[in-house]
Amino acid sequence: MTKRCHALLVLVTTMALSPHAFSEQTQETLTFDVASVKPNKSADEESASFTQPGGRYTATNVTVRMLVKSAYSVHDNQIVGGPSWINTERFDIAGKAAGYATASGFRDHARLMLRPLLADRFKLVLRREKRDLPVYALVPARSDGRLGPQFHRSNDPDPDCKGAPQAVSTTPGAAEPGIPLPCGAEVYRPGHLAARHMAVSAFVLNVSRWTDRIVVDRTGLEGKFDWDLQWIPEELTVDSTGTPGPSLSEALRDQAGFRLQRQRSSVDVLVVESVERPGPD
Repeated sequence: MTKRCHALLVLVTTMALSPHAFSEQTQETLTFDVASVKPNKSADEESASFTQPGGRYTATNVTVRMLVKSAYSVHDNQIVGGPSWINTERFDIAGKAAGYATASGFRDHARLMLRPLLADRFKLVLRREKRDLPVYALVPARSDGRLGPQFHRSNDPDPDCKGAPQAVSTTPGAAEPGIPLPCGAEVYRPGHLAARHMAVSAFVLNVSRWTDRIVVDRTGLEGKFDWDLQWIPEELTVDSTGTPGPSLSEALRDQAGFRLQRQRSSVDVLVVESVERPGPD
């Protein structure tokens, strides 16, 4: 069910935005003030993307398909068409936007800024349509709907997420000192999903990053939740102690109280109508 991940991505983000984030741009017109796009010929298999304080965005060794997935928060199966080079040719992206004091507040806006960058530099034109596709429905694993021990309703009393950070583990399967996770923040990487005071929709999206089908929410849960799931990625067979570790399916069932049910569903897809290789900066 899980797929082999060549690209390592680690991201921690909070949803608290800079008070000036919307002062000059609406969500529909968010753009980088300055952006650079360069080919990457390293032949490296690993890719990374991250935000930094001061409104800086960096993506290294990424494909156009990766950028579309990030910009529109979609599963790989939701991107249809386009020439083969959008899956193989690699690029380095650097963007800068004013008005963001912290990296965490900038993350979601950087994702939106990728959309006009793709349209401008890659001449990307997308068309949305509905298609009937195989999916995984995330449903309760127990008949009584009881959640697992590592997925629970958030008890953070502050809806504005101003409380003190709480710790999560830094290494899947290991009992090590945790890293502080602020309210409204998430971590996703191979073998580890964690969040504090986030909606189930964020959990569904991040589970979908490691599955071979789109994951759709059939939990019926509303409100905010905390979670900290750990599993052994597909390419690994044992943890650091030599004991076989849980799969993603087992982690979902035993740690979160969910299972993935095979279904078909009508889902939104992005059809690549046209795209071009970018010219020099």
